[in-house]
Amino acid sequence: MSNIHRQKVLALAAVFQAAALADNLARRGTADTTAIKTLLDSIIVFDTDNPEAIYGTPQQLLIGLKSLEACLSVNSLDDNNQHANQLQYALGMIQLENQLSKSDKLLETLRQRLEQVQKQLIVFDNDVTAQPVINNFAGIYIDTIGTLKFRLQIKGKEQKLQTVGVPEQIRAVLLAGIRAAWLWRRLGGRRWHLLFTRSSIMEELRVLIKEVRN
Repeated sequence: MSNIHRQKVLALAAVFQAAALADNLARRGTADTTAIKTLLDSIIVFDTDNPEAIYGTPQQLLIGLKSLEACLSVNSLDDNNQHANQLQYALGMIQLENQLSKSDKLLETLRQRLEQVQKQLIVFDNDVTAQPVINNFAGIYIDTIGTLKFRLQIKGKEQKLQTVGVPEQIRAVLLAGIRAAWLWRRLGGRRWHLLFTRSSIMEELRVLIKEVRN
């Protein structure tokens, strides 16, 4: 497989990592903090389109790689399966990114707000998981993505969704997923690839997951 195909699969895995983390947060009220940090760090990286420069090694995207593999497996997607939710969230983020890309005004607002986050991070020792930073990401999501016609509905336990800090974490993770969807599209990814190039995506996934395990 070509290097560009590897990069596309890694970017797509980042979308699915956001979907899996949002799902875990909504159902359990918690999610892997290292995986969350990997995604949130990526939001403020503007100067490269290389997924491995943005996210690090495939190990950092293992949750996303596994989610993508499960979602592309035909037998895993009954309506009550968590992977069905994750696929729905991933496709929703891809759709939201597509709508966002058509609004120059929103893109400019998004860029300006993220540059403000970069300045804010100085105060918090560059810790993107500090609650005020997460709150800022969540606010950016509401003020930009939240104004788009399509709305992504996250399913979960009401008690968890009402837990202090959880809704903000979910919105921050979704913002990171939309950033990953932008990267995937920039690298040549298209929604129809998930249907018609499934076998080649699965082949690269197995290579990447094996790479992590070795």
